[in-house]
Amino acid sequence: MDALLSVEPLFRMQHWGKGLQRPLWGLLIAASMAALLLLLHAAGALQRAEHISHDQRMVWSRAGTTLHPAVAVVLIDEASLQALDPLVGRYPWPRAVYADLIDFFMLAGARAVVFDVLFTEREGEAGDRRLAGATADSGRVVHSFQLFRDAVTATGRPADLPDDFVRRHAVSAPGLAYSGRNNRFVLPQGELYRAAAAMGVVDVEPDRDGIYRRLRLLHAYDGAVFPALALAPLVEAGPPAGGPRGIDLLGREIATAGGQGVLINQVADLQPYSFAGVYASIQALHRGDLAGLLVSPEEFADKIVFIGASAVGLADIKATPLSPKAPGVTLHASLLSNLLADDLLIPTPSWLTPLLVVALTLMTAALVLGSARLYLQIAAPLLLAALYAGWAVWRFQHDVVYEMAAPLAAILGTAVALWAFIAATEGRDKRRVRAMFSQYVSPAVLNRLLDSSGALLQAEIGQAERLSVLFSDIRGFTSISEQLHPGQVVDLLNTHFSIMSEIIFRHDGTLDKFIGDAIMAFWGAPIRVAQHAEQAVRAAVEMHRGLDEVNRHLHEKGYPPIAIGIGVNTGETILGNIGSARKLDYTVIGDTVNIASRLEGLTKVYGLGIVVSEYTRAELPATLPCALLDLVRVKGKEHPLAIYAPLGLPEDGAETLAQAWAEARLIDEAFGHYRARRWDAALAQYRRLPDHYATLRTLFVSRCEAFMLESPGEAWDGVSVLTSK
Repeated sequence: MDALLSVEPLFRMQHWGKGLQRPLWGLLIAASMAALLLLLHAAGALQRAEHISHDQRMVWSRAGTTLHPAVAVVLIDEASLQALDPLVGRYPWPRAVYADLIDFFMLAGARAVVFDVLFTEREGEAGDRRLAGATADSGRVVHSFQLFRDAVTATGRPADLPDDFVRRHAVSAPGLAYSGRNNRFVLPQGELYRAAAAMGVVDVEPDRDGIYRRLRLLHAYDGAVFPALALAPLVEAGPPAGGPRGIDLLGREIATAGGQGVLINQVADLQPYSFAGVYASIQALHRGDLAGLLVSPEEFADKIVFIGASAVGLADIKATPLSPKAPGVTLHASLLSNLLADDLLIPTPSWLTPLLVVALTLMTAALVLGSARLYLQIAAPLLLAALYAGWAVWRFQHDVVYEMAAPLAAILGTAVALWAFIAATEGRDKRRVRAMFSQYVSPAVLNRLLDSSGALLQAEIGQAERLSVLFSDIRGFTSISEQLHPGQVVDLLNTHFSIMSEIIFRHDGTLDKFIGDAIMAFWGAPIRVAQHAEQAVRAAVEMHRGLDEVNRHLHEKGYPPIAIGIGVNTGETILGNIGSARKLDYTVIGDTVNIASRLEGLTKVYGLGIVVSEYTRAELPATLPCALLDLVRVKGKEHPLAIYAPLGLPEDGAETLAQAWAEARLIDEAFGHYRARRWDAALAQYRRLPDHYATLRTLFVSRCEAFMLESPGEAWDGVSVLTSK
């Protein structure tokens, strides 16, 4: 026994080592997935998925939004081209048309007029002078120009911008360092840019998928910095400056993305005015027909008015997250609206996404590997992904942009990798455990065992466990077998074992082995339960009562009836796969097992079907009637052991249960007199026992009579010494 106990630390070390394999593999898988996703993220491989998530969030959060009240848009649409054709000719229209438009907006009290129209070609002296004059007279007109990079001439020096253009329209941008790559430009004629209050760059670049989501606020050219068209009307309020995360403008910091690109919080409904309607109102004013105004000038009071094109033939159609065919002016007007409403999208810091990837892979690994149930292993990472996605959508609605592609890929990728790992490892383990345990436990217990990852480890290695062990043996089997030929003996045993095994399985017991005509079973492993002693005793009572069914089958076959004895003990055991490389048994060994076997032998001495130890009795509920039979000292042990007989179950009928309790009290009182050396009182009580306690009655009557004739001596402690196993 000491040798067996000495291997316990080794068993625990093996258990500890194998138990560490799962989290270590999980950590390795999570780390590998995090590293892969960080590489993909850095290489831009997840950008397309991120764009899709960004666009979908934009659709959800910006539906129905309109421009800031201080911004208005006038569109040169298809209807305008058709309406103005008979009046001023085909597009491009004379410059006087735009000059009239400026005069109209100045009459209305507009804060600024911003043209997303390039006047780069000369029309003629009169027309050009008319537009330049209207621009100069207003003092509030912003015209547009282009800066771009010509790849053909990229190796040469950038073309020189006119000095007066740079002096008039370049902005001071303290703290902002630009390495501008632009080397070519397209400007309106000199009279026009000299007359303009400001000039804005109209160039915008789509993302790789061709969708426009961001816009540069500032553009560099040969050391000079110029504002984007959306920013140009605001530059006079104060020059932009460099900030920790972007550009300081109008007293607040504007976070930038992709260099100096700002994510546009797209406006869904520009509520635009048709150029034709405005021009018709101008014509009505010229005629003095105030009642014929389609658009009242008052609608443009104190507004920044953008003029742009939406007609397809004018080639200024852009794909945005909200529309595949949006007017290009949408980008500039939306961004200016964002600036005025302080409604810009704020991207999270660049370091946050890698941190989230690492954190979420580890969280996913912990959730999957920390869950014993398959449905939890599947549901937990899906719930985590849903929570993160919900958080990202909610924060987007509050203008904070969390990346979604890489973090969600971290969760789902790690989960899939771990599911595959579990299927490959635990599936193999479960198949091995199923093959090993199917002969020991019921299908229900086997399924619970396979759901328990810890039990899979216990199935492989040994450890100390507190269990309840049952031994059952057929009384007088040798003499019975001598009456039958070998085939009948096997048939008798199979009949008995089949019924008894089902009872053991019904009470969630583990069928250890058949030893000749004996049955060994235990409770408390491989599935740990707190009430293993009660389960074992309940099984013992039902096995004893199940003899009626066994004997009925034996009678039908012409075999003699049998009787059994059952012993149950509870205590520490060594549990594990024990045997050789060729043959292993999942079994228990130790003193607890030996005592259970000896208790089964004591059933013959006391003439009872079931005997349990004091350790088992201590763990039984008070509602289960038991009688104290004796104190015994088994061979090789100094400490006396109290033995009991369970006489019924709490769910027995009231009459049966009342009789069991009455008999238990009678036996307890008789043994109490016996230990106190009150021989006459003990004799009287034992003689009152019913006939089904005849052996117990005879045993103690003879003991009392013997002690009455010859005193056991002062050293007698009421303990019976067993000299055999």
